[in-house]
Amino acid sequence: MSPNSPGFLQAILLPCCLFILADARAQAWRSSLYPEGWRPGHADDAGRFLHDFSHAGYRRGETPIPDRADRVIDVTRAPFSADATGRGDATAAIQRALDEAADAGGGVVFMPAGTYRVSPPEGARAALFVRGDGVVLRGAGAGRTFVFNDATTMAGRSVIELKPRDPVSWNADGRAVEGARLREDLPGPASRIPIDDAADFAVGDLIVVRNDLTRHFIDLIGMGGKWTPAQSPNRTLTYCRRITGIDTNEGVVMVDVPLRGFLYTADNARIVKVSGRMIGEAGLEDFSIGMRQHPGEGLGEGDWSRPGTAGHGVHGSTAITLAFAENCWVRRVHTYAPEGNDPRVHVLSSALKLWRTRLVTVADCDFRFPQYRGGGGNGYGFMINGQDSLIRDCHVEGMRHNYDFGTMSASGNVILDCLAKDGKLGSDFHMFLSLANLLDNVTCDGDFLEARAFRPWGGNPVHGVTTTQSVFWNTRGLRYSAERPVLVYSHQFGDGYVIGTSGPASRVDSGDFVEGEGRGGDLVPRSLYLDQLARRLVARP
Repeated sequence: MSPNSPGFLQAILLPCCLFILADARAQAWRSSLYPEGWRPGHADDAGRFLHDFSHAGYRRGETPIPDRADRVIDVTRAPFSADATGRGDATAAIQRALDEAADAGGGVVFMPAGTYRVSPPEGARAALFVRGDGVVLRGAGAGRTFVFNDATTMAGRSVIELKPRDPVSWNADGRAVEGARLREDLPGPASRIPIDDAADFAVGDLIVVRNDLTRHFIDLIGMGGKWTPAQSPNRTLTYCRRITGIDTNEGVVMVDVPLRGFLYTADNARIVKVSGRMIGEAGLEDFSIGMRQHPGEGLGEGDWSRPGTAGHGVHGSTAITLAFAENCWVRRVHTYAPEGNDPRVHVLSSALKLWRTRLVTVADCDFRFPQYRGGGGNGYGFMINGQDSLIRDCHVEGMRHNYDFGTMSASGNVILDCLAKDGKLGSDFHMFLSLANLLDNVTCDGDFLEARAFRPWGGNPVHGVTTTQSVFWNTRGLRYSAERPVLVYSHQFGDGYVIGTSGPASRVDSGDFVEGEGRGGDLVPRSLYLDQLARRLVARP
């Protein structure tokens, strides 16, 4: 056979290709907890299992975020006439447009390219309020539309707050609330809830399944001697759900997202209705947001508690807060350094807070550089205090904690394909048992992911136990943090999971279940969340 003939080349190349393919197949591996035929409820012989995280995000991932094109209000046109030059204050004009959209049942409040100077009115908790269902605050694109917060004394305030106009309560705020009690313990995931009386509930009701902080629960999670029984808004285990079905004969309620477990009759586990109405189908998209740098001094660790310091003046401020929001979103929003700021000051303290939200998606956002990274809860990129949120394709850089989970209302959240860069401290689980969350394909560049068994900080009560049954899936490390030279530090209460790491900084420090350290590049499937979502959507009736 001639060396120049096609047959000769085929004879040489085909075995090589087959060898390469066979070698690639040999390298690929699956977690022992996630076999090819995985279904929710699968567990190994030791009882270890992975939660179904596929319900996270806007409308549980079943429909895309809408691109609204109806009822568009241009804030620069009459009767609003917002100043887009950055010279005049635009707060009142934009707020009138937002209120008009809310009163009309929804609409897009559009900010054309330009700079919009805003600041909180006297006594207000935010500069701008999105308060109606279906209201979308939209710019012409990050880097083209700039929302510039001109106030520097912002303690406890936000630039933009997306929240219902009327009060809402999950009925888990420091007081006992009557409800329908569970008839049996639900220690693991469950979508069917047996209760003593289902007569007061209807399909579509928004409910919270909750417990009390009893001695039994304290001892169960290892906090004996650290916590005492008392109602607390942060230490009441809560699952906010929609009722999808009721079997009145059996006294069973079905819900739209599985509960994550740890519910016991000994802790007065029960269902209560959410009072008020959460905001829905509202969003923020396509703009940059920045905050004027505080001119004062005093940015030390404890300056948040010292009046007169810059740390005290900006303590607890956020660029964006979402509270009591369901099926809402933030996408393509970036922070920036306003003119006159140090280039490494985009926001005063934290960038985005999710407070008692559910089914929220945050996508394609870029948050960087707080002025204050001291103690007391300052300088966070994401403060995740809601549940079943999807945070994907985001870049967070230079924060105290780039990503942070906190309180017992933070469960079922997913961070997917995101970057954490140069955090002062690790991206972490912070306090009070944020149960069953997934960090999926997170890349760390000078950062690390942390799940401590116990955090001794926070005053009285201490933060204590931080998480259980959370999963670090296919984590990639580019460069170790100076704070801790590991990629994943995971010592969770009970079971925790570190499955697949890769990159030049791939070390794991963990007493939890660990598979595939340094081999994450060959892990199948690449994304746990995306694979679980695809399985659920195929299996839907």
